[in-house]
Amino acid sequence: MPAGVHRLLAASAKRNARSLNQEVLWALAKYLGEDAQKHVEQGEVHRREVMHNVLRALASDPEAAAKMIAGFDKGMEDKR
Repeated sequence: MPAGVHRLLAASAKRNARSLNQEVLWALAKYLGEDAQKHVEQGEVHRREVMHNVLRALASDPEAAAKMIAGFDKGMEDKR
């Protein structure tokens, strides 16, 4: 990948609180159209569910887990 394109994608990924890989997927999905975008969005939902499950597993107290999940979700929203 040309260095300039990499820099643009990396900057965009940072602005959008995504990994470089996720940013490339979002860019390709936008180019490929609605069906591809749905697949990428489903992947994002799945990743969020996995993270919620990890946070629940880390916290033995359901109330503490709920607070961790709320903090995670807020952090993700704040980055956007």
